[in-house]
Amino acid sequence: MTLRTRLEGPLAGSPAPSLLVVTDSYVGTTLAADYESVADVGLVTDSERVAKRAPDGVRTDVGDLTAPETLAAGSEATVAVVAVGRDRRALLVTQLLRTQFDIGSVVVLLNDPERHDVVDDVATHVVCGSSCLSGELGAALEQTLPEPSESHS
Repeated sequence: MTLRTRLEGPLAGSPAPSLLVVTDSYVGTTLAADYESVADVGLVTDSERVAKRAPDGVRTDVGDLTAPETLAAGSEATVAVVAVGRDRRALLVTQLLRTQFDIGSVVVLLNDPERHDVVDDVATHVVCGSSCLSGELGAALEQTLPEPSESHS
């Protein structure tokens, strides 16, 4: 069952669930845009450029991602997604969300698959960015490559 299905299904008719996206890149604004129709989405970023790309219906706060006062903007979130460029920073943000704000479900985008075990201890779910990117690039490559021609002997 996908997060989107879980947010749309059982919570339909009740107050909208809330999703906090903590990011320093455009992947966060894309995710916020994808979920703003099914959840109350908040975006926390340290980049003015990223903040400007956030959809109009998404609450956006700009500040230090490792500062509890910045993360407090999403302290009531049902689910959080941490998608930052450095894995150590992602680990710290995840720990802060879990300990300071008691956010029960935290999904983390990880860059280095060798750090999976460390982050897995504090995150609800870990997504390896290199695997996702490799899969998408492979799919695009398959569509781009010409069909092999049969050789006639």
